[in-house]
Amino acid sequence: MSDADGEERDPGAVIQASLSTILRWSTRADNRRTLQDAGGAALTSTDAWLLEHIATSGPHRMSALAEWLSVDRSTMSTEVRRLEEAGLVERTADPSDGRAVLVTATPEGVEALKLHLQAAHEVYSTLVGKWNEHDRTELARLLERFVHEFSWVTDAISRHNAGR
Repeated sequence: MSDADGEERDPGAVIQASLSTILRWSTRADNRRTLQDAGGAALTSTDAWLLEHIATSGPHRMSALAEWLSVDRSTMSTEVRRLEEAGLVERTADPSDGRAVLVTATPEGVEALKLHLQAAHEVYSTLVGKWNEHDRTELARLLERFVHEFSWVTDAISRHNAGR
């Protein structure tokens, strides 16, 4: 990979710097507000990630959500409580084990997620709006591939560490 002066640049360094910039941009208060839906759900990135997981893959036990998010159960309880107080999820008894609780997205949660994702899609489409179709498609393809790779590696490390 070469820069504007023709000097070789390490791809790992370019990826790291780029992701760092994207993270800083996406966590700025004004950009976070832009990514929130007009309906006022005010989902944080963690809220949206968790709500999307619950909404798309069905009811989950708190322990399974904690494991999926790689947090302890008390942290998950706090996350779910915030979503529950906003009316975005509900807890119900697990019919297969009355001691366990299932977390399910409410219709309001599904709608809030839909609005949040729509707003985010519009922001990202605008950011690459001047790019040609091939470049937009290629960026999407490479990002999806990159996420798949680091997800696989992260999952493999978690499985290895759990076996210790």
